[in-house]
Order: sequence, then C-alpha cells, then structure tokens
Amino acid sequence: MVIYGKSGVLATKKANGIVAKEQLAPRDAVFVYDETERHPSNIVAVYVFDAAGAEPVDTAALRDWARARLGFAPLFQRRLQRVPLDLDLPYWVPDPALDIAEHVVAGPPGADWDTVRARLAEMTTARLDLTRPPWQIQVFDRVRAVPEIPGDATVVALKFHHSACDGMATRELELQLFGGREAPAAPTTNRWSRSAATLRAAVLLPYRVGRFAMGLSRTRAADAAARARIEAGLLHEPVPVRPATRFNRAIGPTVLMEQVFLPLSEVTALRARCAERITVNDVMLTVVSGALAAYLDEKGETPPDALAAMVPMSMRGIAQWDSANQLCQMTVDLHTGHRDPRARLSAIRESVRRERRRHSDPAVLRHAARVETAPAWLLRAAGWARAHRSFADLSSVPLHNTTISNVPPLGAGLTFRGAPVLRAFGVLPPMDGDGLRHLISAQGEEIVLTFSVDKAMMPDPDRYRELLRESFRELAQALG
Repeated sequence: MVIYGKSGVLATKKANGIVAKEQLAPRDAVFVYDETERHPSNIVAVYVFDAAGAEPVDTAALRDWARARLGFAPLFQRRLQRVPLDLDLPYWVPDPALDIAEHVVAGPPGADWDTVRARLAEMTTARLDLTRPPWQIQVFDRVRAVPEIPGDATVVALKFHHSACDGMATRELELQLFGGREAPAAPTTNRWSRSAATLRAAVLLPYRVGRFAMGLSRTRAADAAARARIEAGLLHEPVPVRPATRFNRAIGPTVLMEQVFLPLSEVTALRARCAERITVNDVMLTVVSGALAAYLDEKGETPPDALAAMVPMSMRGIAQWDSANQLCQMTVDLHTGHRDPRARLSAIRESVRRERRRHSDPAVLRHAARVETAPAWLLRAAGWARAHRSFADLSSVPLHNTTISNVPPLGAGLTFRGAPVLRAFGVLPPMDGDGLRHLISAQGEEIVLTFSVDKAMMPDPDRYRELLRESFRELAQALG
C-alpha cells in the first residue's frame, strides 16, 4: 500500500520493516536533474579506523560484512527509474539483479596515505551509475602514514547519491553500519511498472499544472510578505552578485584533496575569549575567509569586494519537508576585506545569524515551498539550463564563491570489524563555478578541515593549507 506526502509525491509506507515503492520528492529529484559530469551529485563520507590488532580485510570478508547490513537502508537495494519524457518525478524501484561485487571494493592493502587520498579525490568526482543502486563502499586496509595517526589504519569510504540522503541523514546511517547492531531483514519492495507510471503521469498532468499554478499564486504572496519584512529591516537579503575568482571557472579533469587538523580544545577556547556568543562554525568560517583572502592576495588577485560562501543549513526542526534532503543553502558574507581577524569574526557571526533568521522566517519558507509544486519537466528544464551555463570570462558570480559545509561529530563506540574509529570526514566534489570546496568535521579531540580543489585552479594546495593554519593562529592571537 502507498500513501501521498504533502508534496503530492508517492511516499514511503512502512510496516513491520517493509518499505513500499517510493517516488522522489521534488527537492530530491533536483539532484538527479542537475547532475552532469562536471556537476556530480555525490556524498562521500570517510572513516579511519585503528588497524592495530584487527584482522586483515580481504574482499570476501568485506562483502560479507556489507551484505549483512543491506537491511539498514532501502537505498542499498533500490535504483532510480525516470518516467518517459520526465512527465513525472523519478521513482525508487527494486533492483533484483543487485550484485554486491559491483558496489563493494577492497583497495590494495598497505597503500600509503597519498595513494589513498588521490583515490578518494577520484571517487568524489566520478558519477554513480543510476541504473544500479546508487552507492559504493571502498575499503583500504593497513594504510600507512595517515596524518596525525600513529601506526596503520583502515580507511572506509561510503559514497551515495545526493538524491537518497543529505549529510545529516548519512550520520544516522553510519551509526547503524558501525554501531554493532544487527541489521533487520533486507527491505522488500513492490514491483514497478513503467507503463503504469507513465499512464499515471499522463492522467495527473492537468492536476499537476493546476497545482503548480496555485503554488505560484501562494509563493507570490509569500514573496511580497518577505519583501515587506526586508524593507522594514526585519530580514536581510544577501548581496546578489560577488566578484568572480579563479575558483569560479569551469573545472578541469584533476581534483586534489588536502586536510588541515586543528585541536578541538584550541578552537573551543577561542569561543570563551569572545564577549559575543560564537560557534565553532563561526570560527572555522573566519579561518577559511582569512586563508582565501591571503591566497588570492599572494596571486595578485585581490577581489574588489568581499567574497561569500554557500553554507548548508539543516532545516530539521524548522520546516516540515517531505524529502530526504532537509537542507537549505545559506549565503554567508565572508567579509574578506576585513584585515583584523577579530572584526572579521564578529562580522561573519552576524552574517550567519542574519541568514539563519531569513531562512527560518515563515514568509521565506512559504516562498521556498514553490519547488514542492514544480512539475518534473520544469525541474528538468532548469537543470538543463544550469548545465549549459558558461563560466568563461566571468567578472561576477551569483551569490557565492565557495562552499563551506560542516557535519556533526560521530557517535561514540563505532567500530569496523572490531576496529575503533579514529577519525571521520567528508569530501565535497568540486564543480563548474565552485572549484574550491570545504567540509569541516569533528571527531574526538580534533577538527578536520578537508578541502577539495581543481588542480589547475590551485596547483599549490600545500600553500593554501599553510595559510589556513596561519589564519587560525592569527585569529587566536587577535583574541588574546
């Protein structure tokens, strides 16, 4: 049996662990329609486990481990199926031909960290085959010379398609995969009929069009209400355009991944030195801002105005979205023109709070709901237009120049085949117009800032890594 969610799409009906067929919500389908070779929709989460005393990981043992956990999430045995002509949103459908060997791979044991790091960068940018369940697990055993970790380590990389979940949902899944729990029976799904889905789409087309028209009317009213609040000074819109930098061009074939490690105790200590209430994320945004400005200054490419970052914000507890992805995109002014780190921290803090306030405003939420009534063909057309946008000879870019994301810490006590977790981080795929991306994670006593960048845009990532450290030191000194 199936039910319909608030967005009008076919939703999941769960009973006794059985999961029925499901249609994507519009917010999730956007990640399918927007995806190209130069704009991948991947989520890659990486976990480093202590290999000391653990049994070696061979391919057979790894696949047995993964097979025993298929019941933790429906996505492990479902693939995406698009409706002809995109008359309706895609469906999740069962894949009875699932071959776990196509999804679970053991890398060569005993590799050094540089080799694994390069492989992770490649894995981040390679598109998933959507004719199969969109996930991969790759394990590198006995990895040597992992930074800041004594001895050998086992590195486990999980890769999913963004249409299936967001970063917060990935955190929930990894608690199950590595929490030592016994997985339920693998979920079953109803059979999917292509002809029935096409017929349903055709029958519902007039309803979809009418619903979209009513949605436009509601969102126009919401936009007017939001405008009134902006004019009254109750909300603040971000600057619509920013100066383009070397990182806002079309990406090349080679991506680099680098990391900076900071003691969590030192980062949290900075918060205690501020009269204002700041967060760890405020501190890290300020660190990236300082390093980015310094790097461009050294290249003789100081932008004429401040740069901005796209910073994802979880909408859980704020909005009721019937989708797997529960994130909105804040546009945070990085105030790169501020040379005083203390002043830059204060300004960024205020920019974050203004964006949080704006995205939590009822009128803005109603306006953002326009995507929920958008027909599939319109979402597909918008994705096509974005895919054909030119990034040559730009003097400005809309809204932001880089991405700075963060994920919450892992839970305690997680293990992989008995080996305890030492570190967790994520890698974001660079894409056209956003060739430098950052992801901040915390685990144990450290914060890991992982940045991925197009090699042609940043041939010297070691220098940027050092500038990130310098930016942190300068902020610590400024705060006394």
